[in-house]
Amino acid sequence: MRVQRRTIVLWSLALAAVGCGREPPAPAAAPAAPPAAANAAARAAAIRGRSATLLSVTGHRDTQGIDATWRGYFDGNELVLLEERRADPPRPPLENRYFYEHGTLFYFLGEQPAERAGGAAGPAPRAPLRAEFDGLRAVAAVRIEHYGEVRLTPAEIATIQKRAAELASAARDEQSALKVAP
Repeated sequence: MRVQRRTIVLWSLALAAVGCGREPPAPAAAPAAPPAAANAAARAAAIRGRSATLLSVTGHRDTQGIDATWRGYFDGNELVLLEERRADPPRPPLENRYFYEHGTLFYFLGEQPAERAGGAAGPAPRAPLRAEFDGLRAVAAVRIEHYGEVRLTPAEIATIQKRAAELASAARDEQSALKVAP
């Protein structure tokens, strides 16, 4: 009888050690990731926050009647931020910021004159623009009107991407010229 009890106890302990054939408890759910736009905005804000510590180059471009000055910020050899001021007479210049990761545009903050934004010109002379990119795909791209957000058209998005590529190329050329200079 004692041998049977010992055997039963040993089998019970063995089954308890392997979980009695039950599935292991599910792991705790991972915390929800922040919305992608908030994440991109936070990354852009972090880059802007440290821009004073980065190498910068400046330039001027007059393309297709757009007179603009720009400043590109580099983290090592990587362009991370480009700030552009575009002439918009008789008003103050328009300001645009292009944020890059690994050489690719990932976030854009800018503005456009209100009358070009469509509809009646509101009290503000500018309409802010915001766009987030994943590679060449626009994840979110909006113009912020006094009545709310309005999606940008594919043509408006393409214009932002084209301008970002042109300015990035100019900034990289300027940075390369600095390296070569004696």
